[in-house]
Amino acid sequence: MRLGFERATNAEIASAANITAAAMYKHFPSKADLYAAVVHGAVEDVVPRLREAVARQPSVRAAFQALIGILDSFDERQRGSARFLSSLPTEMQRHPHIAERMISQPGEVFTIVTDLVAVGVHNGEIARDKAQRVVSVMIATFMGVSAYSNALGPSFSQHAVAGMIDLINGALFDAEIRT
Repeated sequence: MRLGFERATNAEIASAANITAAAMYKHFPSKADLYAAVVHGAVEDVVPRLREAVARQPSVRAAFQALIGILDSFDERQRGSARFLSSLPTEMQRHPHIAERMISQPGEVFTIVTDLVAVGVHNGEIARDKAQRVVSVMIATFMGVSAYSNALGPSFSQHAVAGMIDLINGALFDAEIRT
């Protein structure tokens, strides 16, 4: 699906997989079903590393730092999955039926983030009225850093990751400047 959802034809997808289009339809009734399966497969490539990164952290803040920081340490397969996933927001915007499917079945990354936020609320690290905001900004950060890295390369990603960690810690801006 490197051509994007719209441009990739079923015949090209089947050919790249060394199967016939008919065989592909046997497993995936539509291109949208295939796309959703690829999204979930890509997520499965990265989730074990994400869970490992957050499991050993002493606080929710540290877990979010680790979650963002792990983006710079993916192996080649995981980077490929992250590159594919970085196109997801664009495809969701272009194709409402994909957006509906992804929102109705948000997947493991969303679960990891919402679980961390629930722990943060329980422990008093996150105000209850800010919980949804934290979930949204962390998901947006993941999508944004992945897209940024995909577009500009890993060296730019390192700066984005470091900047987000600084932002989480309140250290991105000079404390002396007041607005």
